[in-house]
Amino acid sequence: MKPEFVRPARFAGSFSTRLKAVSVLTILGLALTGCGSLFGDDAPDTSAPLGAVVGPERNDKGLTGVGRVSQAAAVESIAGGFVVSDEPQASLAARNVLEQGGTAADAAVALYFTLSITQPQAAGLGGGGVCLASNPGTGVTESIEFLPREATAGGGVAVPGNVRGFALLHARHGRTSWSKLLAPAERLAATGTPMSRAMVQALAPYRNLLASQPQLLPGYAGTPLRELENLSQIQLAATLGQIRSQGVNAFYVGDGANRLARGIQDAGGKVSANDLRNYRPVVSATQKQIVQGAELHLPSRNTGAGAFAGTLWEALQQTPAGDGQAAYRIAIETAAKLGAAINAPNDTGATGFAVASARGDAVACAVTLNGAFGAQRSVHGRAITLATTPVDPVKGLASAFLAPVMITGPNSSGTAFAGAAGGSPAATAGVLQTLRQTLGDGKSVTDALASATPDRSARVNAIACPKGLPFGFASCSFGVDPDGAGLGVEAIGR
Repeated sequence: MKPEFVRPARFAGSFSTRLKAVSVLTILGLALTGCGSLFGDDAPDTSAPLGAVVGPERNDKGLTGVGRVSQAAAVESIAGGFVVSDEPQASLAARNVLEQGGTAADAAVALYFTLSITQPQAAGLGGGGVCLASNPGTGVTESIEFLPREATAGGGVAVPGNVRGFALLHARHGRTSWSKLLAPAERLAATGTPMSRAMVQALAPYRNLLASQPQLLPGYAGTPLRELENLSQIQLAATLGQIRSQGVNAFYVGDGANRLARGIQDAGGKVSANDLRNYRPVVSATQKQIVQGAELHLPSRNTGAGAFAGTLWEALQQTPAGDGQAAYRIAIETAAKLGAAINAPNDTGATGFAVASARGDAVACAVTLNGAFGAQRSVHGRAITLATTPVDPVKGLASAFLAPVMITGPNSSGTAFAGAAGGSPAATAGVLQTLRQTLGDGKSVTDALASATPDRSARVNAIACPKGLPFGFASCSFGVDPDGAGLGVEAIGR
């Protein structure tokens, strides 16, 4: 039993390879039946929250992941795909990019900068993260690390990485113009953000903090947050405009670096202009394991996220894929063995998302501020919330619990799974258990997400394509965590 990557005749040939001597993978098996969809013929569970899960039996038109397209039409159109994230407006921004023919990386860029508006507690411009990017054209899946880093002079504020990280992702895997990708986010911040349920839920625990430190969310007056209430973020719009027009120069080069460094120092940080100029994302090979013709990709073991995910993956093989309670316990135990504080907060200021295009390229990312609203400091007049230094004994561990995960065909020839989570050991366990259940046990995305972890603060988002993208497009299903209020969306090729 193995992933059934559907291909046209000209690509005929066996996808099978000998199972490498990696004992932990033999338990997963990545089971797919020789015929039919992993998800069966049943309609999706419509009792799930709106936007939480969408299965293969989809309607023809609509918003939440809808519009099943035939395999032939999907390949011919070279547009469309799937998006999952913790916040609906961000998912819709990415969907628009895919429908206009953008790559998965293009869509991920648009998604992230929208999240910087709608999930400011986790996706602020002063944070960092890690992405996995798969490109069937080059046959490579790579890990791009742009985590918050310690300033040379120390202090409680980290050197930001998100802007440079997503710029590099775009440079390596994008084709839509940078300006076009950022303009919608800039406009959203300037004209006002209708607050989604996800945004209200994310910010509600921090009402008192935001009332006492309004610079963390300029435009918010400390009143009760309500769905669909309009929130303008003019300062953030101006900063996004600078990033749109200047690219990384707005943060990391010349006068942009000098200005940002002064702003961080005025806020109490010790980040210098040289720290910003010298910041470089790291591109490396993924942590890859091969099983029955499929490739499992985790972040590089050179990162804390990769080390934790790889160690946890091995430990999880000793428990059933559907046993969320056991997975939660193992995740906490594994984190403790690796030196993580057992009293870490549930909300470590992180969020994860995934995008897969109809062409087969995919991106999975997780970003963090190392704590909700990071160091709880902001650059005056620019709405740049600053991340906590990674050497903080508690908040600094957030980077270890970022969990983008992928399954591809040999030589990254197609995508069978793209998922992400972030924020806690349970979040990493959740996305790994979702993978094991969907591609190993044959469960639906609905059931896998529901049983992946008992920790309701962990948000897991996943795309599963049992016949592989691009040619198994019609077999795909996707979902966002049922305990959240995110959105899974299908982009329709035009």
